[in-house]
Amino acid sequence: MANKVSGFFSRKTKEGTQAARKLGSEIESEVGQAIDEVKRDVKKAVKGAKKSAKDTAKTAKATTKSAVKTVKATARDTAKTATKTVRNVKTAGKAIIADVKSDIDLATKPNSTWTVADLRAAARKKKIAGYSSMTKPQLLKALGAK
Repeated sequence: MANKVSGFFSRKTKEGTQAARKLGSEIESEVGQAIDEVKRDVKKAVKGAKKSAKDTAKTAKATTKSAVKTVKATARDTAKTATKTVRNVKTAGKAIIADVKSDIDLATKPNSTWTVADLRAAARKKKIAGYSSMTKPQLLKALGAK
């Protein structure tokens, strides 16, 4: 019984870890694509602004310079936001993994829902002396259950 539970939680841990990694990778990929798109848009905007500046008078040049500064500032802000988003996603992924590991630890540690037979099997594995004559509360205490 304990092996089945252990195997089940082992699979679920792997599945949870894989899902968290996949989610993190997908989000990181989408953020990377958004950054690339912004970079392309910025390059196009700068190129268009330069062409317009050459074709217009001093007033147009002044306006273009202002637009280029705005676009660069926006690109910097967007890149910063994207970087923060990636960090937040990584942090969230780590938190999800930690929660899954915590849930697995709780589920695999002896508790009052375990049968005496399961507790004795766990005590046998931990080589606790006298486990066969212990009561359920004694077994829980010996196994360090909360």
